[in-house]
Amino acid sequence: MNNQGTVTSMQLGGLIFVFVFSTTIAFLLSPLAGIASFDGGLCMLLSAIGGTAITTLGMRFAMRLPTQYVGVYGGRLLPKFVHKAVLLLVAIFYLHLSAFILREFTDFFMPIYLRETPPVAVAILVMVPVVALTQSGVAFVFRFAQGCFLVIGGLFAFKPLFFVNAMDSPMWHEFIRIHDWKVIWQQTYTLIPWYGELIMLAYIAPQFNPVKNIRKIIWLGSMAGTYILIMEFLMMMFFFGPKLSAALVYPALELTGFMHLGDFLHNIDALIVSIWFTGFFIKLAIIFNLGTLIFSQALSLRNHKTITFPLAAMVISISLILAKNPIELSEDFNSSWSSYALCMEVLFFLYPLAAWVKGKKRRSAALASDTSAEPRLP
Repeated sequence: MNNQGTVTSMQLGGLIFVFVFSTTIAFLLSPLAGIASFDGGLCMLLSAIGGTAITTLGMRFAMRLPTQYVGVYGGRLLPKFVHKAVLLLVAIFYLHLSAFILREFTDFFMPIYLRETPPVAVAILVMVPVVALTQSGVAFVFRFAQGCFLVIGGLFAFKPLFFVNAMDSPMWHEFIRIHDWKVIWQQTYTLIPWYGELIMLAYIAPQFNPVKNIRKIIWLGSMAGTYILIMEFLMMMFFFGPKLSAALVYPALELTGFMHLGDFLHNIDALIVSIWFTGFFIKLAIIFNLGTLIFSQALSLRNHKTITFPLAAMVISISLILAKNPIELSEDFNSSWSSYALCMEVLFFLYPLAAWVKGKKRRSAALASDTSAEPRLP
């Protein structure tokens, strides 16, 4: 907790950019195409605005005391037992989310690239470097994200150029008209928590330079990641159509089979998968790091390193028992995750609410004392 103000604007923007589309591009586009069809792009844009607004509102409050962690001074705003309960609930949420991402990773890579490898071995191999980054501190995750940002962003930014011909289609008019407002609302509500997860940044405000416009950087990083998602969704819909896109497990990966760079590289699946792996790893690392840090603050520990390995073991165990197969995992996620995640994310706003109530009481008390001090007229 000592590296106050060490995260630069580029590091913050790069991490948010990778965070927004890393797992979404792999697991969300196919079901979104099946449910929302051509309205999926609008759903992503609306959810990006809503979820990013939640994050920036939280950061607006957190940056009022940019040298102190909310997990430390929050006990002066809320009753201590309420403060501890909030921190524990939020920490458990992010650790649970870490287990979910880890399970998604194993379900994706094992059948294709790691056949006959025990799931527990894969989970341990992934979590070992995550634990190493957590032991080093939050700032190291941001530095790692910065190093990968330009490569990942550059590839996905230029990827649409390979599909320009396919996007010259009469289907364009389907994207510019609204098909079903009810479906748009339902899917927007489902997607908002994916962006709202970034409220975790408000719990580590001392890591950021208070002079920088943090909220502007969050918006830029989030919208840049959303642009990648929307472009990927458009390419998928133009190339496969809504029905086939919904039937494919990983349509974004299937698209790469039709890409080639000149005559020397006709299949770039390996490159895309390596980038996906990097995005997975960055998101898993920052979420586990935050979950561990908040958990240590809930227990009033001076150093989160002492609980890193036990929590990593817990995350591995949970990831192995979350579901029997990827289909069951997806069903569990789609059934109740959005409401659960949104509730956990908005818990942060108990702190600004408590600060507002206390401020109002102080102003009322000061006004009352000034009134009583006025001399009475005879």
